[in-house]
Amino acid sequence: MVRRLAGAGHDVVVYARRPEGAVGLPGARAASVAEAADGADALCTIVTDSPDVVQIVDAALSAKRPPPLVIEMSTIAPDTARSLGTRCAAHGVAYLDCPVSGGPPGAEAGTLAVMVGGEASALAAAAPILDVLGDPDRRTHCGPVGSGLVVKLVNNLLVAGITTATAEALGVAQRAGVDPEVARRVVLGATGSSWQLEHLFPRVLAGDHRPGFRVKDLRKDLGHAQGLAGRPLPIGDVTAGLMRGLPDDADYGVIGRRFLEPTDPD
Repeated sequence: MVRRLAGAGHDVVVYARRPEGAVGLPGARAASVAEAADGADALCTIVTDSPDVVQIVDAALSAKRPPPLVIEMSTIAPDTARSLGTRCAAHGVAYLDCPVSGGPPGAEAGTLAVMVGGEASALAAAAPILDVLGDPDRRTHCGPVGSGLVVKLVNNLLVAGITTATAEALGVAQRAGVDPEVARRVVLGATGSSWQLEHLFPRVLAGDHRPGFRVKDLRKDLGHAQGLAGRPLPIGDVTAGLMRGLPDDADYGVIGRRFLEPTDPD
């Protein structure tokens, strides 16, 4: 995302909580959030969870010249975003929650789907940045601050459920004597098809669980979705339970290990 912004001609100042995360990136370096935010036209952040975002936004607001616009792209609790939106407004700063979907490939290609919560005027100001990071045709203004996050959490609740159900179904095929890759290809042309079946499960069946979207991050999002629901989720709660005990830093497709036997890579 930083490379895309710099490549589009934006002057980028980078602050990374882990300095090694910024190695090789274009743009100037800042020693703190406040330094990065000071005098900027906009602050874009994408970190792990609600406490991280609160810390970063508070630091940005403490800058001598806070940016007039915060574009928050993390997946956090919608209530946290609403609270931060109110806090930013008190400083004359517009706040947008803009969680994204598309993973590292979408970030590299600039084709991320962006779900936006906030004022329409703030979205108009953010458009030149968001146009570089995502596909404008896949950007949706979902409503006031927090709305983008509601939709993102619904998306990730579906991602977890679909992935788990797909692994279970392919496991049924395998135990019944059908190569799960054959079953996958057949279902791709039938009504059980999904993004996960097309894009994720070739890697799952190959035993490739290098992290794109890590298990611990999906578990975090499922926790926020459960909190958002405010009631038991018959499918979501079971899915979240099945995610427990999986390797934190593996790709979420590792859920396949619960249902599928290893296949011969040949």
